[in-house]
Amino acid sequence: MFKKIKSLFKKSNPNTGTDKPTDTPKTAKPKQILTVPTTKLTSRPITRDIMAWLDKQDWKYNHRPPDDGGHTHHLIMGFTDRENDWTCVFRINEDNQLVSVFGILDDGVPVSHYTAMLMEIAKINMNISFGGIELDPADGEVRAKIAFDAEFTPLTDQLLACYLQVLAGLTKVAQGIMMLVLADDEPSQFAGDYMDTDDEIKTVVNNEKRTFFLPTHTAQ
Repeated sequence: MFKKIKSLFKKSNPNTGTDKPTDTPKTAKPKQILTVPTTKLTSRPITRDIMAWLDKQDWKYNHRPPDDGGHTHHLIMGFTDRENDWTCVFRINEDNQLVSVFGILDDGVPVSHYTAMLMEIAKINMNISFGGIELDPADGEVRAKIAFDAEFTPLTDQLLACYLQVLAGLTKVAQGIMMLVLADDEPSQFAGDYMDTDDEIKTVVNNEKRTFFLPTHTAQ
């Protein structure tokens, strides 16, 4: 997905509607309608703010402005943790103020190890409270990802530094998972082989009660 962006980074010189009617409930359960705020906040130039913060760190990056009529900017830079190199990509939508930040590993996963990698990623993502790790099935690219809404939270220097530290940590975890998976010379293609039968994650149905999460009796 981001192979083209990464290649551009390596080649370039761095620079600084109508609402749908609500169905009448057929049960006696009380329901409440979740309304969407109608007031749109004044947007801030978040790309400029992030670029200003990167400049303060004296980091080199490429800025890819949106295509004609678009709203999405990309900021691309390279990082290293002394052991591995990775590419950081900010994807910024100035229209809806949504920001995604990716930590992309230099090496990908071969198709032979897709099943093992997907299972390891699924297990680790269950323990990650913010962000996650992805495998792109199109090309085997592995990346860490965090996302946030800049419309309601001011982008302070401290917050941006925190976000990037989280991404760096997730990227290191992704690198560790990939090394573990690729160490297996004969990976299985059956997902069940990578499931731990001693896992505490169980779904037990007993009188409509579960050890999983149950919603409230009142639908909202």
